[in-house]
Amino acid sequence: MFEGRDFRAAAEAFLYPEDASFLGLISYLQALSRRLSLALEEDLRVNNLEELQVEYTRLFITSPYRTPAPPYASVYLSSDRRLKGEGYDEALDFYRRAGYQPVEEGELADHVSYELAFVALLLEEGNLDLLREFLERHFLRWYPRFLTVLKQARPGPFYRALGDLVLGLTNRLREEVTYEKEGLS
Repeated sequence: MFEGRDFRAAAEAFLYPEDASFLGLISYLQALSRRLSLALEEDLRVNNLEELQVEYTRLFITSPYRTPAPPYASVYLSSDRRLKGEGYDEALDFYRRAGYQPVEEGELADHVSYELAFVALLLEEGNLDLLREFLERHFLRWYPRFLTVLKQARPGPFYRALGDLVLGLTNRLREEVTYEKEGLS
């Protein structure tokens, strides 16, 4: 089974690449790609942190007309594509059910990075029932839509590969959690 640190690495990779410490994630993500039998190692290579910062800003923060690939569940689960809509409320509900009260500083609670960190917490706590429910009823309802929009925004190789890596990782975890649940029944 995958570990919380796998999802923490993916969560961190979906945050703004502040400094050179971000580059330390690269080899971990490449190894994760190999564990998933995905051929993403070359695409996950980063040669220039500044270029990655510019790409992150272009894709996820702002552009002259709109944000090409907003990384928030509410955008993909709300009929009017607005922030703090249905997906945001769902995420908060799952967090509270797990006993967490998110403090919103910086990103919103339904940001892809926060949701991946939540998956890590549930996995580390062994809360497999809630984890399976979160993946099936929330994360995997919106994330594939986000990935489609991200690819339409023509990302560089790193964010395209990261998007595919996270989809592969969460789908595989859902299978493992479902199998474990059925095996224990």
